[in-house]
Amino acid sequence: MTPRYLPYLLILPVTLFLCLFFHYLFLLVAKRAFSTSTGLGLDNFRDVVSYWKFPILMKNTPLLVATVVPIQSSLALLRATMVNKMKKGRDLILYVWTIPLGISDLAAGIIWLAIFEQSGFLNSMMGGWA
Repeated sequence: MTPRYLPYLLILPVTLFLCLFFHYLFLLVAKRAFSTSTGLGLDNFRDVVSYWKFPILMKNTPLLVATVVPIQSSLALLRATMVNKMKKGRDLILYVWTIPLGISDLAAGIIWLAIFEQSGFLNSMMGGWA
């Protein structure tokens, strides 16, 4: 194998994964979004826009983005600067801060659901106190 084609060969599995699990599923969801009982249409979008909480959502989402993104970015830069200037314990701090990256979002969501749902751990524990 010539070194010229090696990068393309190495990126092939990721490309196939994205095409299969992202693009294909995206197309299925898009098809489902525009499907109605009579064929194609915008009925699903009309239902969403006519929901009574939709105007509140349209007001709160930009507000949330305008506050959360700058705060998270500044905290990330602050932490990165702090770790960059550390002499001792840098590896330990980096290891501890990257542990949450190892937990998949799905697993974290299932854990939070098990804790906070109606019959979850937290409500069961608090119900025992009452």
